[in-house]
Amino acid sequence: MTLPAAGWFPDPQNADRLRWWDGRTWGDETRVTAARVEAVVPMAVAPAGPSFSVQTAPLRADAWSSGDTSDRRLCVLTVIAVLLAAVSLVVNPWGVTSLLALAAGVLGVARPGVVGAWAVVARSAAASAVVIAVTTAIIAASGQFHLF
Repeated sequence: MTLPAAGWFPDPQNADRLRWWDGRTWGDETRVTAARVEAVVPMAVAPAGPSFSVQTAPLRADAWSSGDTSDRRLCVLTVIAVLLAAVSLVVNPWGVTSLLALAAGVLGVARPGVVGAWAVVARSAAASAVVIAVTTAIIAASGQFHLF
């Protein structure tokens, strides 16, 4: 059962007054009618707003290695950053490997070169490489400049 929308309606207890209906229950507010009120027909008002539908992109069934570059899943800069960060953990002469990993990692975060969910993976891996690169650069600098 649909209830009428909020508004002033004839009071069920006294036909000479109007009583406020809040859409669910009668309120305490009343008004005296200036003249005999004709039958008031409650009107339901539907909310108005923009109407739209969400369309999803069609699923692709072809493999990512089929030569189509519109669905790239591999970021070269991220792979280079991760490899250089791993190498900087073992070999880091004068912090050069850390600086190279840092540069590749920052570029991998800024421009992952992949689309969709793979961009999140590429940026996360590049950001992890940046953290490792900064850490190994600090360790290399402290060893060279006797900071700690």
